[in-house]
Amino acid sequence: MEHNQRNAYLNCEKTLIENQTKYTDLHLWTLNTDFDGRQIWRHEDSGVSQQFRDRYYLGLTNDDDQTEFQTEDEDFTDADKSILKAVQFYSKLQSEYGFWPNDYGGPLFLLPGFIITLYITNTILPEPFKLEIIKYILNYQCEDGGWGLHIEGSSSPFGTVMNYVTLRLLGLPRNHESIIQCKNWMSDQPKNPSLSMVVWGKFWLASLGLYKWEGVIELIPEIWGLPYQIPAHPGKWWCHCRMVFLPMSYIYGGKYVYDGDDLIDQLKDELYGEGVYDTIRFSDYRLEGNDIDDHSPPSWYMKAAFQMCSIYEKLSGWIPKVRGYCMDKVLDHIRFEDRFTNYICIGPVNKAINMLCEFYASDGQSLAFQQHQERIYDYLWLSRDGMKMQGYNGSQLWDTAFMLQAMLELDQHLFRFESEIEKAADFIYNTQVLENLPGYKSYYRHQSQGAWPFSTRTHGWPISDCTAEGLRCCLLLRDIEFVDNVEISRLEDAVDVILSLQNADGGWASYENKRGGDWVELFNPVSCFEGIMVDYSYCECSSACIQSLCLWREMFPEYRSEDIDTSIKNGLNFLKSIAREDGSWVGSWAVCFTYAIWFGVEAFVAAGKPNSKYVQRACQFLLEKQADDGSWGESIEACKYKTWINLEEGHYVQTSWALLALMATENIQHYSAIEKGIQFLISNQLVNGDWMQQSVTGVFNFTCSISYSGYKNVFPIWALARWNKFQGIQF
Repeated sequence: MEHNQRNAYLNCEKTLIENQTKYTDLHLWTLNTDFDGRQIWRHEDSGVSQQFRDRYYLGLTNDDDQTEFQTEDEDFTDADKSILKAVQFYSKLQSEYGFWPNDYGGPLFLLPGFIITLYITNTILPEPFKLEIIKYILNYQCEDGGWGLHIEGSSSPFGTVMNYVTLRLLGLPRNHESIIQCKNWMSDQPKNPSLSMVVWGKFWLASLGLYKWEGVIELIPEIWGLPYQIPAHPGKWWCHCRMVFLPMSYIYGGKYVYDGDDLIDQLKDELYGEGVYDTIRFSDYRLEGNDIDDHSPPSWYMKAAFQMCSIYEKLSGWIPKVRGYCMDKVLDHIRFEDRFTNYICIGPVNKAINMLCEFYASDGQSLAFQQHQERIYDYLWLSRDGMKMQGYNGSQLWDTAFMLQAMLELDQHLFRFESEIEKAADFIYNTQVLENLPGYKSYYRHQSQGAWPFSTRTHGWPISDCTAEGLRCCLLLRDIEFVDNVEISRLEDAVDVILSLQNADGGWASYENKRGGDWVELFNPVSCFEGIMVDYSYCECSSACIQSLCLWREMFPEYRSEDIDTSIKNGLNFLKSIAREDGSWVGSWAVCFTYAIWFGVEAFVAAGKPNSKYVQRACQFLLEKQADDGSWGESIEACKYKTWINLEEGHYVQTSWALLALMATENIQHYSAIEKGIQFLISNQLVNGDWMQQSVTGVFNFTCSISYSGYKNVFPIWALARWNKFQGIQF
């Protein structure tokens, strides 16, 4: 099965060329970074001195920037030259504080909530930022006039309505060509998109006064006042789901609505038809969905549960003290999240809603609200396609940990990049979370002392695989003589965190233990996503933890040895239990089989089982999927349908994942296939050491793509570095 996936980065080029004079002068932007990993884009009116990385991210590199790696050593192989110029190039993008800033955008439903919150709270966004956001949204408008859930998705009611409203709030007139095209798309749909999109969209429209609260499923705050022992208590939900519905319940509980203005009145007519808004019985559309957004249609159980909530909501006016108590409890929880993430919050969706809650709770007068305003820029990333809202405040730790491990496999070339490795090591060390939050259990948080986050310590949410990758880096660095070592006690704390996060099924979830049963998913109210209600065990997270525990056991066998032996055994059994009959594992955090198989294979190899039947079957699966040119390439649709779907062209990142898996086994029978894959990477490398951005490789909840722009550099580098080692093993 083949899929010609829309390459969003390349498809935006024509629009950029035609419209570039309408937006800002990209030569006036710079990326500012700091010790904690913060990455903020700033615009100046004049006098800007850009670094190479600024020009690169903005698509402004010139001939002087495209220098080819030069060497006088005639003994260098093509692979040597490729790896050296690749690392030399990517090192230019490293921050002076050791991490690699990267684009972590992709979802198209993030900016709308952010802009709606700014509009309601009268938070002024500088004009250059507004212009670049407009450019970004217009660049990803589909040919039919709508917008998708993400930059490579087809038009959907959720994506279309939210981005239409956003553009109008940002000042695009109703007679703008793109607005007219979008209105035509909406009018062509069998159901009104504003009445049939997912609950998150209805929530935002209701907050803005473009929908009525009686048409939103009952997001009652009282569920947060229930005993934790209840099996489906929200404290047992996956943290991203929990932290979104927490502030939603505060806004819903207070039925907060923007006061309105002329633009809102115009939008009512544009979304529903002239003069129609006040005639709509919105309660009829509480559970109304559509065939495009509904990847996980509401179950009978979910409908029954919210019917009970509906009855309660009608009676809640008789017991105002209960509503007041639960609103206070929710607000306290929101403020805990704000305070201990330094107003970054776990992600962009709850960041926007938390900010809105604080605005209403304090009339916009609190210091907390001001701190929220200051942190909005942490989520904004600028590149040649415009300004987007990232899926996190960045991927700093994650990207740096992978790049550091790739560089540590350079072997004979390691000495050439001592400075880069030292800086990356310092960032890894500095990003570890060193203490637990006060009273964290009362707020359903897991221990964090010793963990690593995905982005920055300032953000601070602990994650299993990030902790594993951080620990693994620290362990590998102990063999590098020019790098200082971190204290053993801190590494022991990391081991403790990893062990504490293992689930009863032997696997590891993402942020916390799996706290609820699979059946809780039946109550998923967000139909465009799959697997959001509980934190499931994942192949990737489990493998990362197994690998780090194996390395720890090898280096420090005296610490918790029995616990670690049992943990590794149970972890491998989990991976065996989720391996498919064809030998593959399904990826949950990237596209798709190549990613998961790389992780799965590495776990067995780390545990000393490179000849396991699970490894052999996984490698055979990869070999069968290799294209004639030596590459691998699979579509994001593979995540949605859980089956391999070819791209029409080979993908550098997915090829690298497959090669890393095959080389990890050190099986000489794979030599020919590996060599072909390596030649594919080398032949497609640009003269300056870079690789072109292809289709997005990240994914979450199986339906939404997310960019990891550094992957196109990190993983080919890693594969090429391992190739040199692999050749040494064979000969």
